[in-house]
Amino acid sequence: MNTFYAVSNIGELYVPVEYRDAVFARARVKLFAHQELRHLNRIFTHIRHGGVAVVEGQWEQITAVMDYIQRHKQDLTQEASHRNSKQRDRRDSRGKSASHALKEALARLMCWADADGILQVEPAPLLPYLLEFAGEPAAANQGKPFLLPLIKIQQIESALAETYPIRALDASLVASENVLAPRSQETVECFQEALQHIRSHASANKVADIGCGSGCLTLLARQELGDQAEVYASDLLPEAVATTKLNIQRLLPDSDGIEVIPAGDLFDPFASCQFDVIIFNAPWVVARVRNRAELAIHDEKQETVKRFFAHVSNFLKPDGAVVLGYADASGPKAIEHLEAIIAEAGFTEDARFKRRVATHRSKRKWEQIRVSVLRRK
Repeated sequence: MNTFYAVSNIGELYVPVEYRDAVFARARVKLFAHQELRHLNRIFTHIRHGGVAVVEGQWEQITAVMDYIQRHKQDLTQEASHRNSKQRDRRDSRGKSASHALKEALARLMCWADADGILQVEPAPLLPYLLEFAGEPAAANQGKPFLLPLIKIQQIESALAETYPIRALDASLVASENVLAPRSQETVECFQEALQHIRSHASANKVADIGCGSGCLTLLARQELGDQAEVYASDLLPEAVATTKLNIQRLLPDSDGIEVIPAGDLFDPFASCQFDVIIFNAPWVVARVRNRAELAIHDEKQETVKRFFAHVSNFLKPDGAVVLGYADASGPKAIEHLEAIIAEAGFTEDARFKRRVATHRSKRKWEQIRVSVLRRK
């Protein structure tokens, strides 16, 4: 499938994977800039007929276009019904059809950002790492401008507006869409105790945070293991990598000694490095992943944990330690299976730090969070 689309008066624009169907399926992309933003019905008609509207100008006028589309969602339903009737694809529910039509229409109202990720709106919101926050690898645009739906930009802004205080860091962090927010003080405190245990027994000069998420444990490792520790972090999700970079930027303007590596699966981003300490807050719910947000939590048949322990020895120094976080949310069988995976990989538990925390589930009111320091047998 194509990855770039040429728009008159702008040039070639990178189109993120999630939005390529909307852009390339009909190949009707039109720029509406500045004064043209006043013609709300003209923009709406273009979108209603299946086109993509790229907007540029005052942010207030651009959001007015979105409001107009939402107010006229019934017209979108009629247009969708007309197209569907030709394709003999009728909806069972008008409500569902209206919601689907509105979602599709809003996805076709797009802003564009230059090669540096600066949105071409006035005033431009301060959103560093914008392409990564949208779920794309940092260099995916190959140094060219790119497109993003206005609704996606607003969702990113909204997620980053909320902060999460962390007692162990005496600071607050942000978490973007799909990134596990650091809400559990108990989990962070267990990791803090585990890192303090490691520091009291040996030096740790090189540390990896696998699946860094918000960057909470990356920052904690730097705090607890000292300035001499080089901390490397990565995650499967580009939006998590971006969140970690943003939190480090917010809290440690001088971030020498911390390197956030482009997104990749488990150890893929770390080449052939070996570490004194490898941190992994593993997904602890044994269930199928249904969306990107569940990647940090769900692990069907514990396959992610299996893959981690199948490769961790290749990246750990002979006297190194694994700091593994887990919870018994999926019951004792999951814990038994985890312990069997650990033993089979040749590790034994050197120390364990745990907390009993309340849950919001009716069938299980309590669960235990555990962070283990593991070493080779």
